Amino acid sequence: MKPLRTKKQRIIMDLIFRAAGEGSFLNIRTLHERLPYTCAYGSLRRSIEHLETNRFLVKERAGLSVLLVPTKLAYDWFDAGRGS
Repeated sequence: MKPLRTKKQRIIMDLIFRAAGEGSFLNIRTLHERLPYTCAYGSLRRSIEHLETNRFLVKERAGLSVLLVPTKLAYDWFDAGRGS
């Protein structure tokens, strides 16, 4: 069974795709600051955990930060599925 794509997951992934397209990756704090809706930091961490469990994101260490990197599956599932 395929995982669902919620509106908020699409927003989160859109921000991550945009940053990756500009040659950078976001950490959770930066992503939280850029969200266009209000959400608790813990809720965002849970959403990220769900996306990571479904292999849409991987976390990569960069010094003291942990960056959120989209996978090929994420591009296939979210990018190609825009509007579906």
